Amino acid sequence: METTLKSAPLWIVQEGPEVPNVAAPGSATGASLRGADHTSPVKRAIPGVATREYRIPNLARACQILRLFAASCDPLSSSAVARRLKMPRTTVLRILHTLAAERLLQRRGFDFMASPELRTGLRSIADTDLCATAGPVLNEISLLTGETACLALLAGGKAAVVETCDGPCASRVDGGSGAPMDLHCSAVGKVFLAFGPRAHLGTAPLQARTRRTLTTAEGLAAECSRIVQQGYALDNEEYEEGMRCVAAPVWGTGGVLAAALGVSAPAATFTEQRASDVATFVVQAAKKLTATLAQRTSR
Repeated sequence: METTLKSAPLWIVQEGPEVPNVAAPGSATGASLRGADHTSPVKRAIPGVATREYRIPNLARACQILRLFAASCDPLSSSAVARRLKMPRTTVLRILHTLAAERLLQRRGFDFMASPELRTGLRSIADTDLCATAGPVLNEISLLTGETACLALLAGGKAAVVETCDGPCASRVDGGSGAPMDLHCSAVGKVFLAFGPRAHLGTAPLQARTRRTLTTAEGLAAECSRIVQQGYALDNEEYEEGMRCVAAPVWGTGGVLAAALGVSAPAATFTEQRASDVATFVVQAAKKLTATLAQRTSR
């Protein structure tokens, strides 16, 4: 029995992060507008909560820069970093040289990059934070659609499903949490091919998992172009007979592709028309997760 899609007012992506309005010591706020109150208790910093009073701007920028390098395997110039993070280039240049002097980054001429060891460690931290942040969004989209929602990361040329959430009408999808999936025939994998670097496309024939699997580089390249235009990927019984999936990109620091968020269901009830309808909600859920990650990064 098909699940009727509910209205989804919760998929409203906020334009920007909400920053707590923390007053500096001695400023006039609240009761102090009526006069100085010397009996008020002293405000203390809450552990784990960054406020404007205690936040060090350039240290926060350095953390954003390290997150960017954690997500990128390519060397980046100071101009590229400044452009992606929307920071002043002179500030970025000073931070990059400081990080290089402290051996947290490596210099390659005018470019900088993270060592493989540091990148692995930073990615591990980022992935853990991403999975924790994605939980509520996956729960909401699974309840909204009634189907299985998942979050996948790119790992070793495969798409690894790291989080799943079953909706009330969901059937267990083959290839559970952590199972590597081929990029060319899975919806989450196609997201990485279409929106990320296309080095994985290659020219060699691709393995046919079902009769619907795309097996040529030309066909896959055309599919990726279509995915970019429509904003989501579709696995139309290409990875597994009898199963359909739609997925959309989740973006991280500096506009780097962080993950793919998808919804899967049996093809018998998850018709192509319904998959197209659900794709709208999947795209909005991915945008919501992207916005939430941006808020956490900016704090």
